[in-house]
Amino acid sequence: MYYWETQQLLALLNLVLCLAIVWSCICRLNTDICRTYKKARLRYALLLAGAGTHGLQPILFGTLPGVAGVLFSTGVIAHLMLGAENWRDVLPHRKGSA
Repeated sequence: MYYWETQQLLALLNLVLCLAIVWSCICRLNTDICRTYKKARLRYALLLAGAGTHGLQPILFGTLPGVAGVLFSTGVIAHLMLGAENWRDVLPHRKGSA
């Protein structure tokens, strides 16, 4: 496999991973937690913007993502999926409440 083909495959894999991150952020922004807490809303809005620009890096900036960028995107989506059980459409209980 040639270097250019490898770079194109990395860019495609990075785009797919970043689209999964964007989809996860949109889903989490539609929960009651993000409607209630501004900090959670800001966190996922910034992650959505960052994943979108990182996934569209070849179009927006004219550069191809490297192996480190793809590994980072993989880590982010793994982190989001491992914490998915905490993101039901229920507000978390506060300390001291019944």
